[in-house]
Amino acid sequence: LLPLVHQQDTKTMTARTFLWVALSVAVTAPALALDPAFTANITVYHVYPNNEGVPPINMNTADLQGDMYFDLRSVATPLECAHPTARSAHDCDNPEVVAPNLVISKVTLEVDTRYGQYGRCNLCVNHTDNHGNNSCTDGAYWCDCGNFGAPPVQCNASVGRVQLRDEFGRRQCRTENGQPPALWDCWRDAVVDKTCVQPQSGGYWYSTTSMGYCGDGPNANTPGCTWRLLNEVKRVNKTCSDNSIYTVVESAGASCFKDCSSVGMQRNTSSACWITCFYNTVLGPTAGVPGGNVTGMPLSILEKAWDAPFNPESEGGCPDVHPGW
Repeated sequence: LLPLVHQQDTKTMTARTFLWVALSVAVTAPALALDPAFTANITVYHVYPNNEGVPPINMNTADLQGDMYFDLRSVATPLECAHPTARSAHDCDNPEVVAPNLVISKVTLEVDTRYGQYGRCNLCVNHTDNHGNNSCTDGAYWCDCGNFGAPPVQCNASVGRVQLRDEFGRRQCRTENGQPPALWDCWRDAVVDKTCVQPQSGGYWYSTTSMGYCGDGPNANTPGCTWRLLNEVKRVNKTCSDNSIYTVVESAGASCFKDCSSVGMQRNTSSACWITCFYNTVLGPTAGVPGGNVTGMPLSILEKAWDAPFNPESEGGCPDVHPGW
């Protein structure tokens, strides 16, 4: 045995060593960029040309109901763009609506839930994002956090979020100056009522900026970042997804669609007959008029149809698409 004094000195040195190591680790270890007290994993969808990367940098994403809203309102685009207005013209050349190589990606993100202002993120076309930035770079995404009609304001690092009922619940389906509203204005309003029943049930859009991106890989930890990509569940061709959903709707509304020129893989989705039957089936026959009721297909069936393309192919899902085709 060591002498008592020597034992005490050894214990003191050991304690000091442990303390020095602990302090060193505390000083040199990087602080977590995402505070676990304010993080959550969210599953979101986003539509974009397939030449873009997987992380939704400077892009908008949506939960299931939010993605349904975007897709459902876009079905009327052929009719709307045949009679464009200042409000609707953006969708007529929006690459996320009309590009030939569109895909839908289902991804899981880890986000800082101290959400900020939602940014309207769009691909620049002819040097404009159609939301006020008229000097952007063609083919690049830009997120605008300014007010509508005001000069553009670049978004900060916060993950933006908006509830669609708050953003699009303003009724456009109304008579103005003695003129009845367009069918698609009423359908657009009804889609909000259909997909965003209650805030707690979903209906959110998100914006994730390059300023807030943590970087690639599970250990990416850029200081001050607010979101990271955890995984891409699946990426599918939008045409495949649309056909899968349209087949479900045509089956539910067979008595209406039988009067249109064609259905199935030969369907004409630009036909006024087909578009009207689609909305009458999904939203109900009076949803296209002021004061009409939103009925139609149960939301649970629509949700199942919207997510089905991301099932394995053996269960009827769409093929997985590789980036860049």
